[in-house]
Amino acid sequence: MWEIRKFVGPYTCISTHMTEDHGKLDSKTTCTCIMPMVKDMPTIKFSILITELQAQFQYRVLYRKAWIAKQMAMEQLYGDYDSSYNKLQGWIVAMREYVLGTVIELHTIPYYGPDDQLQLAKRNFHRMFWTFDPCVRAFPHCKPFVQVDGTWLYGKYTQILVLVVAQDGNRNVLPIAFAIVDKENMESWEFFLTNLQRYVISNDNICIISDRGKGLIAAIRCSGVPWRSVYCIRHIATNFHKDYKNADWKRQVVAMAYKSEPHIFWQKMIRLGSEMEG
Repeated sequence: MWEIRKFVGPYTCISTHMTEDHGKLDSKTTCTCIMPMVKDMPTIKFSILITELQAQFQYRVLYRKAWIAKQMAMEQLYGDYDSSYNKLQGWIVAMREYVLGTVIELHTIPYYGPDDQLQLAKRNFHRMFWTFDPCVRAFPHCKPFVQVDGTWLYGKYTQILVLVVAQDGNRNVLPIAFAIVDKENMESWEFFLTNLQRYVISNDNICIISDRGKGLIAAIRCSGVPWRSVYCIRHIATNFHKDYKNADWKRQVVAMAYKSEPHIFWQKMIRLGSEMEG
């Protein structure tokens, strides 16, 4: 037997703090709310989205729900990864036709299905190099050195974006070529450097500033590109700081690297060495 009665008094059956989420505030509703913010700033941080949603609904949504909502918003605004990839060939054709002088080198590899059977009608993306005619025509007016580096892409496809930049007489930075590769190994760097020399840089007296990774150095040697390779001071300073954790020493390393007179450089080097030993 059950009897329904009314209790008058403090309600103590639930947690003393408010829940972090709300069942009605699902990912679709959250996506609709954050869509304008994502449209204005696609790189907006999740912490900002969570704070804005909390201010609007008085509930703090979980990080995972905010992440899913942003992915949904990005897909609605710009399309999903698969459809964007399938438009790559059309983009290449359009760029070559309407932006005259555009250079694009696309490499694909055979596609194997779930049963490891080769499917001739499909190809997988491997790597791509591209540059634009204004970049090619502008480089002869820049200084005879370039800086190359790569960075991981974040998303469904985690390839590496490779970029090379030059600098004019007023220290303005000019991107001159781009590539997407699967790894930073010798084969990928050789692919990039070969196309860079073929389409953009015809001068042999060029200095490459980089982190001097093993793959890049091996590619320079094997490709026969007559360019000199030197260290990037930013990479040196970053690696130095990882080992010694001293911001003042890091600044001294950067300062001495900019000295054009060897004797001044060695004076600062000896002074820093003494300071580190003491």
